[in-house]
Amino acid sequence: MKKGRMSGVVMLAFCLVFGSTAKADSFTAGDVFLTGNVTGTTATLTIKCLDSGCSGWYLGDATLKGFTFTGSPTLGTAPAGYTVLNGGQNNSAVGSGGGCNSTQPGQATCWDVQNTPLSFQLVTGATYTFTANIASGSYTPGSLHVQATAYNNTSGSQQGGGKVFAISDNLLVMQTPEPSSLGLLVTGLIGLAFVSLRRLRFNS
Repeated sequence: MKKGRMSGVVMLAFCLVFGSTAKADSFTAGDVFLTGNVTGTTATLTIKCLDSGCSGWYLGDATLKGFTFTGSPTLGTAPAGYTVLNGGQNNSAVGSGGGCNSTQPGQATCWDVQNTPLSFQLVTGATYTFTANIASGSYTPGSLHVQATAYNNTSGSQQGGGKVFAISDNLLVMQTPEPSSLGLLVTGLIGLAFVSLRRLRFNS
């Protein structure tokens, strides 16, 4: 019986160790969690407000860079009022002419808020997804960089401390289980449970 139990444990360990993982780049800046990913056809940036500290902030422009692509990106998904531009941004307030400025074309996508007054506000626990359709996208996990600003006013002004959030930092590699990994994990857990159940019946 000990041999059977050990087999179940070995199976579980095998699943945990050899299950494949996908890599996404992520970063937590205060109350905001950001992730980035690039495929051959899509650049994706997600922004999540983690708690009440960022709830109600008006989001300005947001940029993902540190990868390469060809041609001009087109908008995939974004909150209402955004478009996507080829290139990066500066972190000056959008109400002062800052934001997307077309630097580093072919190496960054900038989701540009089209008009002020700003209208898009972060909500606690909500994840917002920005995507751009690209061609020949390529990056090395760990190379992505994010820039974004947010404000406590609709004019996108930084006067009087109005710019409450300004991030320009590298995203870090985060391991996330793929479906195949989860399947192997479930298989291992079922095997361990089966062996344990047999042991209970044997001892009763």
